[in-house]
Amino acid sequence: MKKSTTIVASTLFALLVTLSLAAQNNMAQGDKAEVLQKLEKMSAALQLTPQQKQQIRPILMEEAPKLKAIKTDTSLGPLQKAMKMHQIADDTDAKLKPILTPSQYQTWEQMRAQERQQMMQKMENR
Repeated sequence: MKKSTTIVASTLFALLVTLSLAAQNNMAQGDKAEVLQKLEKMSAALQLTPQQKQQIRPILMEEAPKLKAIKTDTSLGPLQKAMKMHQIADDTDAKLKPILTPSQYQTWEQMRAQERQQMMQKMENR
């Protein structure tokens, strides 16, 4: 009995690990391309070093599915979505701050402000 319970538990654990890895690897190619495009835009605007790009890439890869989940969540109203997206952006910014120089971070904040303004305009036009 104990042996079969252990086998079932091990099988379930292996299945969960497999599903988790599959979810991570299944980030749609379009999503990956979008992240890489954002990274290149940042790199050009902020003049990132190769080391900075390497450090920032996983941060953006972590941010992308969170933002996508909020955008596609039909249970949230526009204001709720905006608030949640703002929080995710703030969390990302906190991770970026130690990587960027003060000058780069100031430029990044300006880019974020512009993104937020564009998002607000989109919401108003709906």
